[in-house]
Amino acid sequence: MTTLLKEYNRRLQHQHGWEVELECPICGHRGLPDYDGWTPSSAMKFGDRPTVFANLSCQKCGQDLREEAGEKLVELFADVPTPTRNRRLLIAFIGLMVGVPLLLLIGIWAGVQLGWWGNIAYTALAGLSLLLLPGMFWFNWQVHSIRHRCDCGNPDYLFMGLLGRSYCYRCSSCGKLLRLRD
Repeated sequence: MTTLLKEYNRRLQHQHGWEVELECPICGHRGLPDYDGWTPSSAMKFGDRPTVFANLSCQKCGQDLREEAGEKLVELFADVPTPTRNRRLLIAFIGLMVGVPLLLLIGIWAGVQLGWWGNIAYTALAGLSLLLLPGMFWFNWQVHSIRHRCDCGNPDYLFMGLLGRSYCYRCSSCGKLLRLRD
């Protein structure tokens, strides 16, 4: 069980990075920026506005290139569709989040109508509520497994940032772009 949880946590972790050329607005240098790690931020932008967590600077003058990275993120990912599998998983998750409470409500209603209120009703309600945790575990595992499979066979997806509520990734091996909704 511990190896399953370790693998689950590993799949949820983003590998941050930036391997796309940017142009410095100060010195005009065009090339890969210096990547100095990333900084977590709660200032996420919505709509089609980007949120870049990478600390990027120009190789020549040291200028902060986070704004330019945001513009490049929009340019790269604006037309990238969400994979069909990701959309299906979101529909299944919404079905689970609506279905389980609905079943609980039906169970409560049936318990009142049929006079079940006793051990059977409480056992049924507890059983239905316990379906939620494995369902969420399965959903997260499936969504994050998408970025661990690539057509090149050597997936090494780097998290580049958020575009609205979509997570934007780029495969370091082949350059394939991946946009996931979570």
